[in-house]
Amino acid sequence: MTVDPQVAAPPLEAPATTSPKPTPDNSVVIQQSAPLRIDSLVATRPSIEPPKEVGVDAMPPVIAIPDLPTWDIDVHSYESTTRVAHYITRFAGPARDYLQTRLSEGTRFEPMIREALRNGGIPEDMYYLALVESGFDPNAYSRAAAVGMWQFMASTARGMGLRVDWWVDERRDPVRSTRAAVEFIRGLRDQFGSIYLAAAAYNGGPGRIARGLTRYANDLDGTAGDDLFFALADKRYLKNETREYVPQIIAAALIAKDPSRYGMAFKSRPAFAYDSVIVPPLTALAAVARAAGCTVGEVRELNPQILRGMAPPGTETTLRIPEGRAARFDTAFATVPDSVRTGARVLRTKGGETAERLAKTTGVSARQVGVFNKSPRRTKSGAFRADQFIYVPTKEAVAAASVVPDPSIERWGTAGASGSHVVRKGETLGLIATHYHTTTESLMRINRLRKSIIFPGQMILVSGKVRSRAKTVTTKRPSAR
Repeated sequence: MTVDPQVAAPPLEAPATTSPKPTPDNSVVIQQSAPLRIDSLVATRPSIEPPKEVGVDAMPPVIAIPDLPTWDIDVHSYESTTRVAHYITRFAGPARDYLQTRLSEGTRFEPMIREALRNGGIPEDMYYLALVESGFDPNAYSRAAAVGMWQFMASTARGMGLRVDWWVDERRDPVRSTRAAVEFIRGLRDQFGSIYLAAAAYNGGPGRIARGLTRYANDLDGTAGDDLFFALADKRYLKNETREYVPQIIAAALIAKDPSRYGMAFKSRPAFAYDSVIVPPLTALAAVARAAGCTVGEVRELNPQILRGMAPPGTETTLRIPEGRAARFDTAFATVPDSVRTGARVLRTKGGETAERLAKTTGVSARQVGVFNKSPRRTKSGAFRADQFIYVPTKEAVAAASVVPDPSIERWGTAGASGSHVVRKGETLGLIATHYHTTTESLMRINRLRKSIIFPGQMILVSGKVRSRAKTVTTKRPSAR
């Protein structure tokens, strides 16, 4: 870890003088030569005698020198490398608008992230890793089903202590996921002894980095620290995404901390600030908003980890509300009617109930009942089997819920050249439509589906012309990275 050296100012020297020389009229001239002091740039008094009293007004003004940007990761040793230079050109050129927008969005979370990195003993400028990963988007979702600002896979997130289930996905929680990311990066840095190797391992996996260092041990002999990443990258061993990853972080850091140098600018947003309150199980976000005196949208923005429009069942939950609203929250919350406070009715099935029948009890659709209940046991006719607890959401909970894929999915099926998608367990036509930025109606039309019912293993078109029939294929689920 190095810090950008400050440009050393030349020593300030007293003006050099020569001995007085007489003139024909016996007057005296004082000759003065360079170098000049900074304070000599201010007009001097005409008298050669110093003032008898030197007050504040007589002191020369101080010329302010702007602070130069500094970095706590080594950027200057690598800024002239081909790949870093490439991304500087790209970020300041074709990707300029995107970068400025995402840097502006990141200012919301920057104080929180930098504090977490600092407390974790990680260079604060690893903040830009989240820019490269997600553009600081807490709800970012990749084709490999990595989620959140720090793009955790479900299994990795659970291993770092994050909750990932049908009700809550803490990969989307800016605060909790940041703490997990700091712990993860610190472990990788300790393992590889370099913050850039740690970043590469964060992206490509520690196993691949470790194998590469072993495989090319003789060639890398004598290379140490962050230089090891660039030496390993030159071996064409790393996947392209990982090889380009660190150069992007360096380029982003160079531009973000000195944007005017690249003709760029971005606005700062208010910091991610909040109060915390504790609510009972199944508390609707609409009720939280009502008690806090804010909108449901504000509560959702502060709590993106809450997936179903309500606190999860089984235990009390800590939620965030706008800053300054906690003092009166409990009193206001106590006045919220039970019909608004609870986000779902919980029914124990006797057997034979259908989603359509249960949906009528709260005025929602049968499909919405299905979304709020993960894999309930059903008969061949589709009715619920006996002795199950079924959650029937309220309209307010449905309106506040997030439309997201099943958090347990480790990797999405991807659309190939034909624009097809292989359905996986837990997927619905609506979720697939959202993933491919289309609509359920469009998918039904191009696949000639009479109902929005799909099943695992089915291959459907996600773009292109109308097909003649749906096709079922057997597919092997790819392993999680």
